Amino acid sequence: MSLTLTLRLCPPGVPLKGEPLKTVEGLTAALVARPGALRVDVATTAATTAEARWLVRQLVDALRAAFPVGALGLRCARGASRALARALTLDLASLHGALRPPPERPAPALPDDLAALAALEASYRAWVDEDAATRTSLKIAEDVLAYAAATEGVEAQVLDADALAALGMNLLLAVGGASEASPPRLIVATYGDPSPDAPPLMLVGKGITFDSGGVNVKPYEGFVSMMRNDMGGAALAWHLFRGLVAADFPAPLVVVLPACENLIDARAVRPGSVIKSHRGLTVRVDHTDAEGRLILADALSWASAKYGPSEVVTFATLTTAALNAYGPFATPVHFAPPALERALARAAEEEGEDLHFFPYRAWHHEANRDHTAQLKNTARLNGNASAGAGSRNAAHFLRFFTDSPLTHLDIFASTWDWSGQAPAGTRHGATGAPLRTLLRALMAYELGR
Repeated sequence: MSLTLTLRLCPPGVPLKGEPLKTVEGLTAALVARPGALRVDVATTAATTAEARWLVRQLVDALRAAFPVGALGLRCARGASRALARALTLDLASLHGALRPPPERPAPALPDDLAALAALEASYRAWVDEDAATRTSLKIAEDVLAYAAATEGVEAQVLDADALAALGMNLLLAVGGASEASPPRLIVATYGDPSPDAPPLMLVGKGITFDSGGVNVKPYEGFVSMMRNDMGGAALAWHLFRGLVAADFPAPLVVVLPACENLIDARAVRPGSVIKSHRGLTVRVDHTDAEGRLILADALSWASAKYGPSEVVTFATLTTAALNAYGPFATPVHFAPPALERALARAAEEEGEDLHFFPYRAWHHEANRDHTAQLKNTARLNGNASAGAGSRNAAHFLRFFTDSPLTHLDIFASTWDWSGQAPAGTRHGATGAPLRTLLRALMAYELGR
């Protein structure tokens, strides 16, 4: 028989009721066992809400290993962290469809905003988790067009390979040229009538629906079996756009999703190829597994010229270096202007997600220069400094393709549960991060301008 597990969040320093449990540092807990149910009083001294979420995740996993836990419930004692309670409530609703109440209490009404956010986050995770054979560029385009047709104020268009060729988006065409099932597409949706008098906030997301690595085949150790998640940037940008539209975002919006599949056949781009980008800059494809920045480059260049955005925010599972350098839960954020950085930092603390901020540096920018073409897609710093800068260098590559203020999030580490210990409790697959932080931050940032 499965048991209902109820977590009761308590403020630190308050005596907990029940049998003390051995826990990880920063967390105290006590267990009360009743027929068919367990209740655990929990208190944490973690410095951040993100750490507290992670600590609670470890406790829940340990209890699941020791007991036949079925439904999960949540209660909040007076004085407990409201931010942690909200984050855990959203985790339960997003992962399980609804908050499961303790059996002796009526079901708590989930606030409308949390219910909507939970559903949006679940859809974002579902896109990233979906098999690459079905979540193709064509399917992404179909879903965007359907949403636009059903949503007032939203318009969408899809540029196919012929349109991309006519516009000179040769980088996107080169990366996706080997796939018929998920061919190159540029998918665009607008909200609020962007114009020169009302420049939009532009969201751009990398949509590599599967990444084999191309001719430079990605090895097993390079997580090739999980590369359906390489469209996580497009999934995040799209669901963020939907969330901002639902929240009546007070400025025009544009979302741009370059989408294709990085495969191998006679039409695959060769290492060493020099390709002229939409912006006119030539790029040497030094390595075909550094493809995400190439499709983002053409998308940034075309959309920046067409829409004249006030600001651009890009999202991409861009580099394995983000995981290697910053760990399994962190999202490096590059170039955020001070006001947006403050909004993101505040939102991340409230939502329990882990963001780290990095400024522009000339040496990372110049590392993208090439001796054959104007740029190369595998930037390197000189000598012994070449290692460890992959996420930084790739972010600076994108700056060559837009003159608008650019903020870039490398979500490779945070949007997938690489460790099996992600704070949201997904155990494997997509985590939903950092959607909830971005929704809160961009609304606060725009309203504060």
